[in-house]
Amino acid sequence: MRSLLTLVMVAATAVAATPATAATPTPDLVRVRSASRSLPMLAGVAGGFFAAERLDVDYAQFVSSRPTFVQVDQQEIEFIVSSMDNAINYQLNPGNPAGRILDNVIVAAHDLGLGLALTAAPGYPDATSLRGKRVGVDVPHSGFGLPAEKILLEQGLVADTDYTLVSAGSTPARYQGLLDGSWESAIINAEGVVRARAAGLPVIGTVADYFDAYQGGIVAGNREWLAAHRSVAVRFLRAYVRAMVWLFDPRHRDAAIALLVDTETPPELAAAIYDLNVSADGLARRGALSPAGFRAVLELRNEFHGFETPQDIDRLASPEGGLYDLTYYNRAVGH
Repeated sequence: MRSLLTLVMVAATAVAATPATAATPTPDLVRVRSASRSLPMLAGVAGGFFAAERLDVDYAQFVSSRPTFVQVDQQEIEFIVSSMDNAINYQLNPGNPAGRILDNVIVAAHDLGLGLALTAAPGYPDATSLRGKRVGVDVPHSGFGLPAEKILLEQGLVADTDYTLVSAGSTPARYQGLLDGSWESAIINAEGVVRARAAGLPVIGTVADYFDAYQGGIVAGNREWLAAHRSVAVRFLRAYVRAMVWLFDPRHRDAAIALLVDTETPPELAAAIYDLNVSADGLARRGALSPAGFRAVLELRNEFHGFETPQDIDRLASPEGGLYDLTYYNRAVGH
């Protein structure tokens, strides 16, 4: 009996000393917001690219860029997909819509404009017809509002003199405003411009008409958060790039289109949206920034006196300018 008791005690001690099976690490939460539906984000979530990097991605669309950039600055959201010009404005101009400098930095590209175009409501076929009318933008004199001003200036109309800029929220809201009469024209892109063209709405001009290259959407995060969560940032961007690569593979076209189909988006329209995403001015391949497109956005803001203090465009377009930090992206893609 004593021997049996001894054996039981030894066995119990051995079990207690055996390390427990390692628990599966809890995925890191990453909150991401974009104006229009981001096909790379949809693919990253549905395709398991983020999950494979142990990330729990909370992805949704925002209504307006201003409060969303503030949320990124306050580390309530990890990443925002928005226009590059918005990111510049919040980093350099204290008089931006947030009323202060935000410590957010660009870490990757999203797109090259996604068909960005100035579109009008029925009955307004050209720029002349917009004289004295309203043009919907996210934020006046910022973001995609500047390309709208450029397109109309080239056609003889000056902002705040010949027409009124209206703060109209994100692309879906701007498109809806064209339909319900909230404004007579709006600058829209992504699936909004596909829907507008399908509905036969007039196109006043496109960014591709006036720019050889244009950096449209970017991915930005808070500098402090990025520095403190380097591994999470790298894993997020690695999954994001893999989702991009997956989307551009023609073998996945049908699966990518299926991600866009819903009650308001039949397969034919979803196919047109996908085709725009993989077009020449669609998504940025592998999420890489376009040096020429980046500079074009800076020069456009400079042309419209969009810097509160004089800026050296050459410096801003370089890593020393501080507008972007590609260390996380380079680590993610193995550079």
